[in-house]
Amino acid sequence: MTTRTRLGRRIGWGTTGLAAIMAVVAVGASTASTASADVHTLAIYPTGQTYYVGNSYELLATTVSTGGQRWVTLYDNGQCLGGMWTKPVQNVDSVSLVAKVNWVPSTVGHHVLTADDSRTTQTFAVDVLAAPAGTVPATPAQPSGCSPLERFLNSGSAG
Repeated sequence: MTTRTRLGRRIGWGTTGLAAIMAVVAVGASTASTASADVHTLAIYPTGQTYYVGNSYELLATTVSTGGQRWVTLYDNGQCLGGMWTKPVQNVDSVSLVAKVNWVPSTVGHHVLTADDSRTTQTFAVDVLAAPAGTVPATPAQPSGCSPLERFLNSGSAG
């Protein structure tokens, strides 16, 4: 019986030590300066139109290239649409890092769209109307990059 108690204590001390190391790593990672890599825009394309259930739209979250690549997760009313690393896109005068996902709204009403890189979030809201009669709804893609493990392993900067 004493052996089990000693073994239990050893496991307890080992677990405590591992937790302390993880806390130090988490604090060190959270204090790193990444202001230039934060999500600074979230947009939907095509823009300036009426949004309908079953239509496909592209959500784009953008960061600036000087901050390095970021893992960005996109949400519709809190439901994950997908998570991915930003990829370089050449603009007229600069390079931006963009994460994009196709969004197919499945419900009528107010939708809050969010881009989250685990340090900053950008949101905007749209109202979605019922699909016109006779339209065939698009099939939404299965989300990837949404599991807690994927978000944990990919949060922070790759650059």
